[in-house]
Amino acid sequence: MANVLSERVAELRKERGLTQEQLGQLVGVSAQAVSKWEKGGAPDVELLPALAGRLGVTIDALFGREGGEAADIHQIAARWLHTVPKEQRFDQLCRLFWTLTKNIVDEIDMPDIGYLGHAVMMEEDTYMAHVWAMSRVWLDGGLMLGLHAEDLSFATIWPEPEDGYDAHFAPMDKYRALFTVLARPGCLEVLEYLYSRPYRHYVPETMAHALALPVEEVQDLLDGLMGLQILQKTELELLDGLTNSYSRKGEDSTLVPFLYMARCMTQAGGYLFNIGGTERPLLRGGVWKKTEDEKP
Repeated sequence: MANVLSERVAELRKERGLTQEQLGQLVGVSAQAVSKWEKGGAPDVELLPALAGRLGVTIDALFGREGGEAADIHQIAARWLHTVPKEQRFDQLCRLFWTLTKNIVDEIDMPDIGYLGHAVMMEEDTYMAHVWAMSRVWLDGGLMLGLHAEDLSFATIWPEPEDGYDAHFAPMDKYRALFTVLARPGCLEVLEYLYSRPYRHYVPETMAHALALPVEEVQDLLDGLMGLQILQKTELELLDGLTNSYSRKGEDSTLVPFLYMARCMTQAGGYLFNIGGTERPLLRGGVWKKTEDEKP
């Protein structure tokens, strides 16, 4: 039986892509102890539940008994999601994210914090007067950021790439160009106009009239957004010649997450749930692609 257990531990560990050291850390033993188990030794009885849980099986499965395999969590989640009405699926996924966030760290006994009623706590005369119900998690392996309230919620997960986040950023001058255009008076209003209406093509004169802005200013803003590939342009043939019309890029929805992320960066106050368990810098430095005149 010990040989069956040894073979199963080694087999399951490799299937999960874990090293002996990683499995040992998850269970609370040394890599040498795991190596001993896989060579014919046996773990203490008290460790069997933790070992089975970390390998994603039942204790029966550790001993090779049929029917002991744990169900595939991805299949379970998919079946569960299909039981949720379509209009509620985003909300339920966000609530699931909140549950998982509270269990991301094993060593800390997290309180069972539920959803708040509002995204901004309104406790007057306290330091909590302007605190979002936000969760921020920064650990080895990645980042998580979410907002958890009945009237506004979102969830994001950012596993860290092997070569670091900054290796996948655009060159710095691309960001400067973006923020320069967005900072111009009227630019956000133009974007709001296009994203708050049905998807179709709009001429500058129509937008200028609706926004009470000079046509020349609106045209200049549209050209700037076109240069950033945020909008698309189409030529229309009229009786008196050609004219340009502008539209957002089909079903593109990145504007909303972008503005939420911007608010997260500028929101004052503390946070409902904040975990930071790594001393490493967030960026690796020197990896972020620079333009030629910015390179040392």
